[in-house]
Amino acid sequence: MRWLFLAVFLLFYVAGSLSGISHCWADEETQPDLEIYRGQIIANIQVAGNQVTKDWVIAREIWTTEGQKLDPDLIAQDITRLENLAIFGSVLVTPTPQAGGVALNYHFTEMPWIIPYPAINYNEENGFSLGVGVASPNFAGRRISLSGSAVYGGATQYRLSASNPWITGNHVSGGISFWDQSRRNELLEFQQHTNFLAFNAGKYIGQNGRLNSSVGYYRVKSDQPDRTLSADNADNLLFAGISVGYDGRDSWRNPHEGWHNELELLYIGGDANSWTLSADVRRYEPIGDRHTIATGPFLALQSGTVNQDVPSYMQFFVGGANSIRGYKLEELGKEIYGKNQLLYTLEYRYLLVQPTPIKVFKWTFSLGLEMAAFGDAGLAWSRSNDFNMARSRAGYGVGLRLLVPGMESLRLDVGRNQFGDFEFNFGVRAIFDERKKRVR
Repeated sequence: MRWLFLAVFLLFYVAGSLSGISHCWADEETQPDLEIYRGQIIANIQVAGNQVTKDWVIAREIWTTEGQKLDPDLIAQDITRLENLAIFGSVLVTPTPQAGGVALNYHFTEMPWIIPYPAINYNEENGFSLGVGVASPNFAGRRISLSGSAVYGGATQYRLSASNPWITGNHVSGGISFWDQSRRNELLEFQQHTNFLAFNAGKYIGQNGRLNSSVGYYRVKSDQPDRTLSADNADNLLFAGISVGYDGRDSWRNPHEGWHNELELLYIGGDANSWTLSADVRRYEPIGDRHTIATGPFLALQSGTVNQDVPSYMQFFVGGANSIRGYKLEELGKEIYGKNQLLYTLEYRYLLVQPTPIKVFKWTFSLGLEMAAFGDAGLAWSRSNDFNMARSRAGYGVGLRLLVPGMESLRLDVGRNQFGDFEFNFGVRAIFDERKKRVR
């Protein structure tokens, strides 16, 4: 696998080089300085460049209005909200002096509304799976997301999903996801076949509050006895959950400042019978223009008894790229696991290359590059007397982040554990999102 990590590192290098080159031919698209127009009356606002995206999808993210005094800070917030849609390669706001004030032109270059792509899935138990997929992040120009993929290799998986992040009201959202997966559960040593179907709905509470709910069906079949709660080696689980949160990040893709917190309560019934309460706390603290501290704990507490109320495969297994780096999941995960989990992550991030538009034919994508130094610590347990320092583990190291549309980042980390061993860890999406998952 070491050659694979080298290949990913080269990918980061090439992407960073491309981003740097793009500055040479995209200078005319850099954001104009709005500060010299501060306080002038906004006489007119125009939207241009969107060939697919509906005007009203854009307009609801622009809070700057005609007739008010120009405030570059508020316009910067408009740009961030528009970038968070993840459907534009670039967003530029150009001022034009005119009688009675200044006109603003919001100009967009769009990402493709439909994208066929080579699908790549990765988890640390099964490695990489390759296949094909198609995604529409901006279906019908309404920011509706549709996707489907089929991958084969370390795991075989078929996946379909659809979501609409703003149906009506204050970001009232809805979505559905389905997947069918066959893989080797290396930690518990059985062949696992899983079917998953979930429906979710949510809404904003004010500007930063979040309320989300989900219901669904989860089926796990085993080729070995004593891996499921059901005697026929197939568990049928029903789940329902609700969460409340606060999202004050200045950017979803590359957060530099703000809080992102969530408290979730989940019930799993059917062949199981357990409640899970989880708390996710994240703080992004700027310590310079390109320097950020990202830190926070994640705690999950689950009721019931393992192998009676809680299936063994619903436990948390620590180690690897998405929990405690510097370890192999398939090694540490067999030593430290349980129905409960406490993790803490601290990262220092330095933005090497600002996410920069790169044109491919008529479409525009943006890539960025970030470096990080990190420290992780935590443990998992089932019995109260197993919650102790002797079972906790810690690791630290450095890494690179390729900032890409749609998944925040691809991560390559070199970690050192508390026993002095080094380990390469590869991850897809931010660790703060991935550490919440049981299958990593």
